[in-house]
Amino acid sequence: MQKLSYFVGLVVILGMTTDAMAGYAPRLLRDEVREGVDVHVARTTVDTVDDAPVGAIGGEVYESRHSAAADNTVVYIPTSMYIRGGAGMTLGALSDRASWNGDKYDISDTWTVQMGLGWNFSSYVRGEIDFQNTTFQFDQLDDNRAASRQIGATLYFDLLRRWYRTGDVTRRRMLVPFIGMGAGAGTYEFTGDNGADGFFVAPRAVAGLNVMITDLIGIDIAWQYQMRIGNGFGWNVRRGGVDNINNIMLTMRANF
Repeated sequence: MQKLSYFVGLVVILGMTTDAMAGYAPRLLRDEVREGVDVHVARTTVDTVDDAPVGAIGGEVYESRHSAAADNTVVYIPTSMYIRGGAGMTLGALSDRASWNGDKYDISDTWTVQMGLGWNFSSYVRGEIDFQNTTFQFDQLDDNRAASRQIGATLYFDLLRRWYRTGDVTRRRMLVPFIGMGAGAGTYEFTGDNGADGFFVAPRAVAGLNVMITDLIGIDIAWQYQMRIGNGFGWNVRRGGVDNINNIMLTMRANF
């Protein structure tokens, strides 16, 4: 009988302990969610404008739920501005010829340096201001040269969205064609007698292809047409008229 009494007593003690633990465990879990092991850490690690539940466990649940929602972002523009730098060659066969003593001479070995600052307005539209410096040379006219400097502004339209979704993954498109329209203004300076120095304005059109190397850096290959109005292009010519200039440009664009 004594052994039986010990056994019954042990069963009763275990039952009471189990009931106590069963009642304590949910309360402990609720306390940890509500109060947390370290409330300060939980409050400082939840980066959101909404009210998050305090407590380490509550913070983890909140962050997991909202990180899943953030993955539903459909499209974004990674930066708001960019800078440009590069150079281009004037296409003599597609540009007007210089006049000297009644004869016409083709443009040759003529280069343009371009620097610009741009803004991304949306996924498709961006604007840019730039500076271009061009040095002109001509066939059979070694002593006669010209230079132009101009400041311009261009509005560009990307024909494809750079960032797009494939399932739950946001991807970057490597090739993006674009077009642009704008205008510039500047001056000619001629080397040689009776050169048509002076001021011009230049409506322009651009068409090209952007090749992205990384998320922030890309190369633009573009054709640029300019209709320079307000000055003759050559020597011993009336100051005035229109000069058509075509360039092929290779520039690097860095977003920031």
